[in-house]
Order: sequence, then C-alpha cells, then structure tokens
Amino acid sequence: MNRILAAIIFSLFISTGYISFLVHERQQELQKLTHYANSWSAGQLVSEYYRFESWLGLYTIDETMTLDDVRLHLDIMLSQSDLLKEGDLGNYIDSNKSLHELAIKLENTLNYLDTHLEKMSRPELQEYLKTMYSLDAPLSRLSSGALNKDVNLINNANSNIQTLYSIYSAVSVLLIILSAILGMLIFYQNRNILKAHIQVKSLAEELQDSKEKLQIQNTKLEYDVYHDPLTEMSNRLFFWDNLNKIINISESNKSSVTVMLFDLDRFKEVNDTYGHDAGDMLLRQISLRLNSMSLPADTLYRLGGDEFALLSSGLTESHAVSLAQKICECINQPYTIYSTIINITTCVGIVNSETERRSDYLYKFADLALYEAKNEGASKIKVFRQRMLDKLQESRTLEHDMALALTNKEFVVYYQPIVDSYSREVYSYEALIRWVHPRKGILSPDSFIPVAEKTGMIIEMGKSVLEMACREAASWAVPVKISVNVSPVQLSSKAFAGIVLSILKETGLSADRLELEVTESSLFIESNTPMNTLNKLKDLGVKISIDDFGTGYSSLSRLSRLAFDKIKIDKSFVNSISTQEDALTIIKLITGMAKSLSMKTVAEGVETLDQLENLQALGCDFVQGYLFSKPQPYIAGEIRNGLIQNCASGLIKAPRG
Repeated sequence: MNRILAAIIFSLFISTGYISFLVHERQQELQKLTHYANSWSAGQLVSEYYRFESWLGLYTIDETMTLDDVRLHLDIMLSQSDLLKEGDLGNYIDSNKSLHELAIKLENTLNYLDTHLEKMSRPELQEYLKTMYSLDAPLSRLSSGALNKDVNLINNANSNIQTLYSIYSAVSVLLIILSAILGMLIFYQNRNILKAHIQVKSLAEELQDSKEKLQIQNTKLEYDVYHDPLTEMSNRLFFWDNLNKIINISESNKSSVTVMLFDLDRFKEVNDTYGHDAGDMLLRQISLRLNSMSLPADTLYRLGGDEFALLSSGLTESHAVSLAQKICECINQPYTIYSTIINITTCVGIVNSETERRSDYLYKFADLALYEAKNEGASKIKVFRQRMLDKLQESRTLEHDMALALTNKEFVVYYQPIVDSYSREVYSYEALIRWVHPRKGILSPDSFIPVAEKTGMIIEMGKSVLEMACREAASWAVPVKISVNVSPVQLSSKAFAGIVLSILKETGLSADRLELEVTESSLFIESNTPMNTLNKLKDLGVKISIDDFGTGYSSLSRLSRLAFDKIKIDKSFVNSISTQEDALTIIKLITGMAKSLSMKTVAEGVETLDQLENLQALGCDFVQGYLFSKPQPYIAGEIRNGLIQNCASGLIKAPRG
C-alpha cells in the first residue's frame, strides 16, 4: 500500500511537469501562427474536411478499411466544425450571409453523416461524396477570407495566450505544492497507521491472553456452579442433575434408586456456642471424612447448611440402611476444633424405590423420612413408608379444612373453671378452643394448634378465641375472670397489644378481668417483642400467667423481669404427686418460689382428692381439673346447673355475685 501511494505521488509530479512543458511548446507554436489565428482555424477546418473526404472516399473503394477509421475522422471533423460557431471566426462567418449559409450546409452535411454513417452502405457513401464535393470551393474561399481578417486579431490573440499560459503555469505550480502537501500528509498518516498497527498487534496479544484467562475462569466457574465453595463437595444443582441421570439409568436397568438425606443434630448450637467459623470448620472436616470413605465419585453432596445427601442405584433397602449406618458412624466421631472437642450426630432419611421415577417425589419422600427421624431424636435413621406421605397429606388437608373453618366460624370456646384450692370457690374460667369439624366432630387443640402455628393461621384463630371469650365474660352476671391462652406466634407480632386493647374496648370487658396465659418457650427468643408486648398489657391492668411452668427453659430472670401474676404448674407434675417424691419436691419448690416473688400458683390436671389435699398442703393457691369440671361450652343454663350440681357435692362453690 505504501509503495502504491509513493508511485501515485511520483506520477503526479511527472505529469504536472510534463503539462508545463507542453504548454511551453504550444506557446512557441502559437507564436509562429500568431498572424494566422482565424486563417489557421479555417485552414485547419478545410484541411480536415479534405482529409475526411479522402478517408471517406478511400473507405468506399477499399474493403479492408473499417468504419471506425471513418468515424474517428468524422468526430474530428465535427469537433472542428464547432470553430465556425465560436470566437472571431464564428463572428466573421455570422457577419457574412453566404459564409453563414456555407456553415449551415457544412453542419447539416456532417450531422447527416453523424446520424446515418453506420446505416449507409459504401455505394451510398460514394454517392453522398458528390454532395460533399460541392462544398470544396466555398470552403477554400472561406479559408482565404479568414486569412485577411486574422491580421487585425494577431496581437490580441498573442496577448491572451500569454495570459493563459501564466495562469496555467500558476495552476501547475499550485498542483506541485498540493502534491508535496499530500505527500507529507500521507507520510504522517503512514506513521499513524504504523502506530495503530503496533497497538492492534498489542491488543491482539492481550485479547489472546484474556481468552486464555477466560477459558480458565470458565472452567473454574463451571466447577463452582456444581460444587460447594466451603466443602468442595458436589452441590444441590449437581445433585438434581445426577438424580435425573440415575433415574434414567435405573429405569433402563430396572434397578432401584436410593436417595439419602443427612441432617446434623444440634448444628445450630455449635454455631451459637463456638461461632460460625467453628461451624464452617466442622462442615469441612465432615466433608473430608465422607470423601475418605472411598465411595463412588459423584455420590455425596452438600445440599446447603448442615444437610448432605447420597445418591445410589441398585441397592436393597437393608444395604442402604447399612451404608447409612456406616456414614453416621463416620460422622459421629468426635472433632477437634480450636482445641475443643465437639461431638455431633446426624439423622438420616432414606427412600429406596424400584417403581418411583419422579425426582421431586423421591426427594420429598427422603425428606419426609428425615423429618420423622429428626422428630424421634438424635442419630436416628428412618426409611420412607407410605404412612409418612399419608400423614403429610392429612396435614395438608387439615390446613385446607382449617382455612375453611375460619371462614365458616367452626371454632368455638369451651370453659373450665379455676378454683380456689382452699375455699373451692370459682376464681376464673379458662377459655379453651375446640373445633367443631363437619366430618370429624369436636377436635381438641392438640390436633390442630401446631398446624395453625406453622401456617400462621393461629393469628386469626387466637384473635377469634379472645374476642369470643371476652364477649361471653362481659355478659356474665358474676364478674369472674377469664383466662385465654396466647400462642408464641401471636406474641411475636407487634400488633398483638393493639388487638387485645381493641377487643377489650369493643366487648366492654375490663382489663383486670382478663388473664393471658403464655408459655415459657414464647419468651426464650432473641426478639424483645414478646416481653415488650406483655409489659405494655400488664401496665394496662391485664393479668399475665406463665403456663406449663417447669416443662421448658425456666428462667428466674425472666420471671423477675415481667413479674407474672400466676404460675401454672404443669399437669405432668400433678399426676405424679402421689407416687413420685421428685414431683412433690418440684411442686414444693415452685410454690415456694412463687410466694417469694409474690405470685400465685395454679395446678393443672387435678383429678383426685388425694392430689387436691397434697396441693393444699404444699400451699398451691388455685387448682383446675376434671375433679371439679370438664371443659364445656358456655350456655347460660347448662354451666350454672353444672356448678350447682358440683356445689351440692361439696367440690366447688358458686362464684360470689
């Protein structure tokens, strides 16, 4: 490319110099003819006309000649004929009528030939020459006449030619200068192109390096997509891909598919006690142990958190259980982290099927087995059974029915009296929810409250129970108190205090007649919302009781911070009060602690007079149980009749009006 540009520039210089040389030479010739400008033009025209006649005549008799030679001379003649219309010669011809007519005849003759030359044969052209010959003499007179006129125009023509030469020479010099500038620009541009070429080459090398790095990164990214970054085990995505592959292979081989899910027991306690760094180290050590078991590649997976999985095919159920036991034994060995011995166990859920080929169902079945294993305790292994799925479906059906029950108002409130253990006078009634199921009849709260808490429906359900209980209590002639159980889910809501106050205002029940019973577990959470809510309600006059005391994470600091009004002793201690010395001691400790904190005690599940007498001897303030009355719906006449009947037997006294 550079050589081509150099050749073009060199040719431009040569051409420009040659043009100047031609102009100079032409000037010399024109000076020779300076006295014969018009005559020279006329002579040239006539001479060219004669020459054309000669060529045309020769063409008519010489078969070897081509029409192109004639056409060339005709074109020359046509260009020469323009002299008759232009310049001084044109003016000279226009001023003379006979010469003007001659010019017209000549133009017509030439135009005719220009139009018909290719169509005319040689004989026709020979005949047409006679017409052309008639113009020879007039043209000779034109040439001689023009010679006389040119004498007066010689000096002016010579001056004009000199001026034209000067202008043309200046233009030539300008062209040379421009050519030089163009050459410099091209040279400069070539330098830039060379720099750009070097930069492009460098960029190409960088792109190649980037390509190689990208390939390495893509390989690493592909690895990262299918592997857990903490343990470098295959991850959940790899698990699902391989599960589908194993299913396809097993289907063609008609063999079984085994899915195991492993979940570490109390792993959260490790994080909470030793920190998440220790938890991560524990997971890495577990993965190293699992990899050391020499199991087939792509068999073990970390699905996330503390959950691991194993995939296999062709195993019997007993072999699958045996393999799970070996893995558990491997995991359950002690670990040393930060110079601390940590013991961890794992539960396993297994599904082993020769018929099920749906990956999501196999995972769900293994997860159901794992869920049951976790419920039974640490280090349990469970194999999926159909009853587990039936239980899940029953739970789903229960959720559906519960949602309809809220809409259809199928939940009702039963009432059980709480009695003064000494005077046996009714102190209050506890509101207990019951579900009047359209097909299953009356259901106790144990069968549906856990599901309601898990789904969040307990919020609406608890609000409904609280509203019904407060409305009923507000209508009683004797203003005894009403106790309502509150779920931990309800207490975790910041709106709960507002809901209680709204119901009290709507039903007209005074705050000091309402007692809310909360469990210990609802207070042992990281959030301060439950304690703040209870303190707010207590400041407004609502009584607070702690339910099932002694069965959860009992905390004296919690008791002192809130200053509960009552402590309810769980019925598990009451049932054993007559047979186990430990139960008697525990109740004695609870009643003594309550008195020291200025709290009252309520014993649940009292069914015999012997239990009542022991509780009285231990200083328990209130009692509740079947010995006095079963929970029953509040219907104006029925509860009163029941109380009168019990009063007649001396077990309970009617509340004072």
